[in-house]
Amino acid sequence: MQSEGAVDNVSRSDGGELRKLRALVGRITEGNCVLVLGPRLAIRPNDPERTPLDELLAAEILSGLDDVPPAEAALAAKNLRRAADLYERKGEQLDELREIARDFYLREASSTTDFHRDLAALPFRLCVCASPDSLMLAAFEQVGKAPQKAHYNFKGASRRMETPATPLRSPAPDRPIVYHLFGHYEDPSSLVLTEADLIQYLVNIVRGSPPIPDEIRSILVDPAQKFLFLGFGFQNWYLRVLLHVLGVYGHTEEAKPIAFEDPRFFDDPEHEQAVGFFSGARRIDFRPLRWEPFAKQLRETYEAAAQPKAVPIAVPADAPKAFLSYASEDRKIVDALADKLEAHSIKVWQDVQDLRGGDQWEKALLTVIEKQVDYVVVVQTPAMSARIEGVFHSEIKAALKRQERFGEVEGQQLRFLIPVTTGRCQLLSTLEDFHALDVSDDAGIEALASSIKEDWQRRTARKSLVGAVA
Repeated sequence: MQSEGAVDNVSRSDGGELRKLRALVGRITEGNCVLVLGPRLAIRPNDPERTPLDELLAAEILSGLDDVPPAEAALAAKNLRRAADLYERKGEQLDELREIARDFYLREASSTTDFHRDLAALPFRLCVCASPDSLMLAAFEQVGKAPQKAHYNFKGASRRMETPATPLRSPAPDRPIVYHLFGHYEDPSSLVLTEADLIQYLVNIVRGSPPIPDEIRSILVDPAQKFLFLGFGFQNWYLRVLLHVLGVYGHTEEAKPIAFEDPRFFDDPEHEQAVGFFSGARRIDFRPLRWEPFAKQLRETYEAAAQPKAVPIAVPADAPKAFLSYASEDRKIVDALADKLEAHSIKVWQDVQDLRGGDQWEKALLTVIEKQVDYVVVVQTPAMSARIEGVFHSEIKAALKRQERFGEVEGQQLRFLIPVTTGRCQLLSTLEDFHALDVSDDAGIEALASSIKEDWQRRTARKSLVGAVA
């Protein structure tokens, strides 16, 4: 099973793009890559519309205002700064506006997404966030790390969100620093909400009053550091000032920043001017892509590099091919299952090896299930049961549809979709009509392999019989 979305310029292949990913993972592993996350990546984990949190906050602010002209409301509906300015012009107190923002983000405090968890699994030392949410903090904690959190307060000293007297420690992969550039909701006075806030913020950060903490500044100005920008929104003019202050410009060709943006950036009329500005000595390499597949592939590339290289198992050319559908949290479990199935002469379809450069991810996967594999094995685990959403649901639907086309041989129904379990969990409702095998041990895996081989022999015998009659 794979994450949602289609990759545009970064695809699963063994070609040039995969080599670039490996090089990027190498820099991250060496501690020479700063992760910078933009506000469009801050979303609710169960939101199919992927509406950024700042747009949801803008709508909440507008809902509390009376007599807003429709034209103004339309402009402010998806722009937090416009909504905040409108709130101020209506004569409302800015302290109350900051409390609205604080309460809004507090409700989202414990949530995070697969995208953030995939990034958190990588050994980043510093993550800079342009949104005041805690999605990345929660993700680091959920993967077993102890993130240090700090933020910039343009109205006062830049300080920790917990005890101001507690200094930041040198960042490390197990204790990365998450630095919120535009304030954090736990310190409402630090939030940059209105246009006046933004102007004062830029004045103060240019002056260095207050300064960015030395623990962070020393990393930002290091010419060996590569910046990985995700959804930063480079079309916004004020970011050019900010990036100059942070010392992002002038890096070597090897360490020049990479900026991944979604279609909204490339459709914006300002994007050409932004790309033109970030050229020459200020060069930033802009690339389009969809977020979830990229983060998942980055994590898998890192984990693959960290694993000892196993000797490939020779699988017969005429062996049945199985597709494994699973939740991303179970990647290691599924990798082990795949190795054991191949030891039983069952070929396992692998996304990293088998998806070609330029393939559209999710569309390609469904085509694989429809036409290129002989079996789909759904690996049901507690992690899958706990997931609210996941592309494995689409994969299961596609497999169920193909299973309906299979008939019987000698009174036995041919199999295509095979559920298996590992760990104590209940089958998804869509799979309740199927018998599931427990593959928690070698005996269960052997039973799965035998089931596939027996079914494959019936299919092969049927094809031979049909061929002889013809």
